[in-house]
Amino acid sequence: MNGMRNRPHKTMIGVLRDAVHTWRQRERWSMEVVANEIVQRYYQQGLDVVWLVDFHRHEPGGDVVRVMKTNCERITRWLDDQTKDTNLMSANFVPMLLQVMPPDLRLQVLVEAFTPLGIDVSLRMADEVTDSHAALMSALAKESGEGMAAFALLADRCTHDELTRALVEIEEGAAAHQDAAVFIRQRLGRGG
Repeated sequence: MNGMRNRPHKTMIGVLRDAVHTWRQRERWSMEVVANEIVQRYYQQGLDVVWLVDFHRHEPGGDVVRVMKTNCERITRWLDDQTKDTNLMSANFVPMLLQVMPPDLRLQVLVEAFTPLGIDVSLRMADEVTDSHAALMSALAKESGEGMAAFALLADRCTHDELTRALVEIEEGAAAHQDAAVFIRQRLGRGG
């Protein structure tokens, strides 16, 4: 119980909001562009049939900037649980938002949200690897290196965010190792 008092918990909306802002900063996009990306992927992936969230859509001859701004304001309002507690994000929007996020941020959100509940989250092992040996080697080196670097940076008194980031990097490294193992198993199954 003592550890719970020392570690500030974010709400699920707060965790998602932080991931969206990280995505925006990484890509050097405005919030309107991030919102537009979310909306485009939402419709491209046919998620509107599943979750029934209605966004404004650009129509030929219409004002693209106004559509982007309106959708941005809506998404930003949903992700704001700090200044108000009304009009928050629908639970139905959470899986959709996770699905359109980059995989590393999706994993980070789930790790941060569920680890305090005693639930471990990791990347699912690939069923079949179609990448080349060079691509797998590159991913393996990159992800393993990032995982080791993140772990090396941990100190005795590290923050919850530092631990979460390190866990995400270690999980991504483990997934790269799994992909390499699947690649080898596939070749062993074919007789080398």
